[in-house]
Amino acid sequence: MKLLLITGGSHPYEETTPVLSGFLSAAGHDVTVSETAEELASGAMGAFDTIILNTRRRDDSDNDFSIPQREGLKSFVESGGGLISVHISPDSAPGWPEMKPMTGGGWVSGTSWHPPFGEMSVHIKNPDHPLAAGVSDFETTDECYCGLDIQPGIDVFMVGDVEDEERPLGWSTTYGKGKVANIALGHAGVSAEHPSFQRLILNSVEYVNA
Repeated sequence: MKLLLITGGSHPYEETTPVLSGFLSAAGHDVTVSETAEELASGAMGAFDTIILNTRRRDDSDNDFSIPQREGLKSFVESGGGLISVHISPDSAPGWPEMKPMTGGGWVSGTSWHPPFGEMSVHIKNPDHPLAAGVSDFETTDECYCGLDIQPGIDVFMVGDVEDEERPLGWSTTYGKGKVANIALGHAGVSAEHPSFQRLILNSVEYVNA
């Protein structure tokens, strides 16, 4: 698959993006890494099968998606392109009403929260979901997101547990004709290096292109 991996923003992407690009390339995918996201507005999107968002694009980071980039992203997914949203990526373009419906929801600055980065347990709630293929419950070093904007109609297959409450960490949805996978893990390099995280992302590529 030809993948556009959009990165950059106020997170340790200098750690996570090389790991993502590395294992995706090793699996045989053709990965283009972009910090500018200029491809979204350049007419080049016909060359890609899937967009992977490993980014946080906001005005306060001087890297928010431009209007043409937003239109390009929306058009790509709506017309059947695959979308994989990683970690805090849904917090991008907070003033754009399409971002959360497109990703199925996610982090909201000022509302969402998480326990300190560290050891946490991940539970596969629906092992029959295609995104969970080959993945069972695991321990990792990451952030368990809480208080997310969860959109209606998503299919949650993976959760964490904080304060005796299940917290959605992985789900699928659709947007127009496009299939979408959201994996809320992947904060740091050590998180992205976990074999189960990598399997989840590889499963996501297959899923959104099926």
